[in-house]
Amino acid sequence: MREVRIPATRYLATEKLTGFLLGANVLRLELRALHSAIRGDIRVLKAEIRVRPLAQRVELMIVERTPEVIVGLRDGPAVWVDAQGVILEPAERAWLVGAVAETGRVPGAYVNAARTLGELDPVWRARYPVVDASDPREVVARGKDAPTLILGPIGQLGSRLAILRLLWEREGLGRYAVVDFRLEDELILKRKR
Repeated sequence: MREVRIPATRYLATEKLTGFLLGANVLRLELRALHSAIRGDIRVLKAEIRVRPLAQRVELMIVERTPEVIVGLRDGPAVWVDAQGVILEPAERAWLVGAVAETGRVPGAYVNAARTLGELDPVWRARYPVVDASDPREVVARGKDAPTLILGPIGQLGSRLAILRLLWEREGLGRYAVVDFRLEDELILKRKR
C-alpha cells in the first residue's frame, strides 16, 4: 500500500491507522479487523473503507459524533455529549449537573434538559449557575439572590421554565424564597422570612 487517505478526525488517532496500512500487501489486508477497530470507538458514528488495488491506495471515510451540549456527571466531571447522549470529551463547566452515565452515555432526558437550558437568556444562567438533576424526578435550581426552584421531573423542565419566565416578569418572583412546581396543576410560592 503506497497511499492512505483519511479525513481529519477529532477523536481517532489517524497515525495508528496509517501505520497499520502503509506498506501492507493490498491482497492481504484484514479490513474487517480494521473496520471493527474503528467502529469500536463509541465516538465514531460511521466508517467506510475503500481499497483501490490498482492505485495501491486505501481510503477511509470516518464520520465522528458531534458535541452538542455539556452535562455534569453525578459525582464526576463535566462532559460534552452528542444528541444521543454519547460522552465525547471533557468540558470545563456544566449548567446541568447530576447526570447518570451508563456505558458511555447519558439518558436522553438529560440531553434534552441541557439543550433547553442552553436556549435560555444568559440572565437566567447568571441567576441560576447550577441546575441539579441528581434526582431526575425533582430537578432543583438554587440561585444567587433568587428563589430556589423545585422544578419537578426532568422531562417537564421545558414547560416549567416557560411558565417561570412569565411568572418572573408578572409576579416578581425575586421576593420569594422557594418556587415549587411539583404539584400537577398548582404552584407553591414560599415567601422570604
